[in-house]
Amino acid sequence: MSYRFINTLEALESSCAEIYDALQADPRLAIDTEFVGERSYEPSLELLQVATVDGAIYLIDVHALDGRLDALADILLDDNVLKLVHAASQDASILRSHLGRPPTPLFDTQIAAAYVGMQLQLGYGAIVRSLLKVDLAKDESFSDWTRRPIRPAMLEYAANDVAYLHALHDKLRAKMEKLGRTLWVEDACAHLVTNAEEVPAPHELWRKVGGRGSLDGRQLGVLRELCIWRDEEAQRRDRPRRSVVKDEVLVEIARRRPSNVRALLELRSVPPSLGERTANDLVERVRAGLNSPIEEDREFGESMSLDEHGSALYELLSAVVRVRSIEAEIAPTLLATADALKRIAATRRTDATNPLFQGWRDELIGRYLRAALNGELSVAWDPKTEELTLKKTADRRRRTTSED
Repeated sequence: MSYRFINTLEALESSCAEIYDALQADPRLAIDTEFVGERSYEPSLELLQVATVDGAIYLIDVHALDGRLDALADILLDDNVLKLVHAASQDASILRSHLGRPPTPLFDTQIAAAYVGMQLQLGYGAIVRSLLKVDLAKDESFSDWTRRPIRPAMLEYAANDVAYLHALHDKLRAKMEKLGRTLWVEDACAHLVTNAEEVPAPHELWRKVGGRGSLDGRQLGVLRELCIWRDEEAQRRDRPRRSVVKDEVLVEIARRRPSNVRALLELRSVPPSLGERTANDLVERVRAGLNSPIEEDREFGESMSLDEHGSALYELLSAVVRVRSIEAEIAPTLLATADALKRIAATRRTDATNPLFQGWRDELIGRYLRAALNGELSVAWDPKTEELTLKKTADRRRRTTSED
């Protein structure tokens, strides 16, 4: 495969002129990145690949350029140029740190494939094989992109990652238009950009920790302080946050609230290598957190508490989503997440500010959830078709509870 390898600013500037000219005929630019995220606080962007519709591919050695992408920034940030990507949540965040904001607008082929009925989170190679009948090599999937010189086989792999994005866009766009789902995909891709734009403040990092749903207000206060400490320590060491202390360790410390170093080091999840100095820092953060509990509105917490009726309602709403997903031939999670359904089941209401009840989502699933919540819809098995169906409830006053 033909490509141009760029490792000087002069070569980048001349290539950008070529890219700009090609975009005048077709304002679509395929982009991808190769990075290493497990060694430093911020992922290290090593290679940036771009391709134009005429088949020209440019492999930009970001490391050799010392991260200086100014010549390309105007193109990547041009809102009149559609950036074609695949599974780009990390790519968008990494480019945001280099460019100041994520490239927009984006068209993510993985997202589009899911919305036209293909498998959820389908890999690039699988989509290329399915839609274009081309088999791509996977030999370099776990290569070390920090090493120089970059081997030719790695460069070939990197070039392939952008070589087929224009053709995939053509195929997926046709399917989207046929199914009337163009707006769905545009909305989902815009949401990807919004997520990439969000950089949580240190005091909000606790909200990203899995397993926090069972913690009370005082424990959440401790978790917040522990997350702030971990972020500071990760920056000081220039290491990823989870390599400093894993989430599950922070959650156990927050739950148990050890009052001294010995008690902390005796916790099962705490690694023996933690050390007394670090343990002492964590105990101090535990004390600080206990003095400033989080009085969070549990309605919007990670895991809402459901009573018996709430749990049953959650199952009903999940069944409604499942039936609609079968009818629409897309994954249930593309219609509504488990957390969104739990929130509805916990609050017993449909909030107009909830995206599920706005625009095309309201037409696709929101109105069905609203009807189920109002007692106007039921899920039933049709023995004739051997399918689950949604039926309007004849008598809204009927109750499922029995009287003694």
